[in-house]
Amino acid sequence: MDRIESLGSVISTPEQKKSLTLAANDRAPGKARSFTREALTAWGMEDLLDQVVLIVSELTTNAERHGRTPGAGQSLPPRVEGEPVEEITLTSALQAGVVGIEVEDNSPEPPVPQTVSLHATSGRGLHIVSAAADAWTVCPREDGRGKRVIALVRRTESPFTS
Repeated sequence: MDRIESLGSVISTPEQKKSLTLAANDRAPGKARSFTREALTAWGMEDLLDQVVLIVSELTTNAERHGRTPGAGQSLPPRVEGEPVEEITLTSALQAGVVGIEVEDNSPEPPVPQTVSLHATSGRGLHIVSAAADAWTVCPREDGRGKRVIALVRRTESPFTS
């Protein structure tokens, strides 16, 4: 995984893969964390659980807060039958000891790391993702509506093997 281009291959050709579509609301990050814990436990990747759940939480929170369709208001209106709802799609995948995380939202705008003051209560999410992930990138969705943020976490082999 020396090249950033390999990010998408973990998602597109995995050994294991699970996806979840969520309404873009304040419940999305908690549901995404639970979904991720279940998937990683089922795949025997518990050693990466804290790191991956942290990344999923940050990316899902960003999508919920900033990933709206251009022109949509900051808060979702009450749902009317047949009316589209803003959604976030989380995909977790596993390939050769690498966990891929993909979060799709409806905004074409790429996430931008913020410069925040020491006392700020938000704005550090992408810095956390950069520190916790082995690599991450953003690319447009295939349909041209929105973006995909992809992060990878590689299992490191223990120097103490039996």
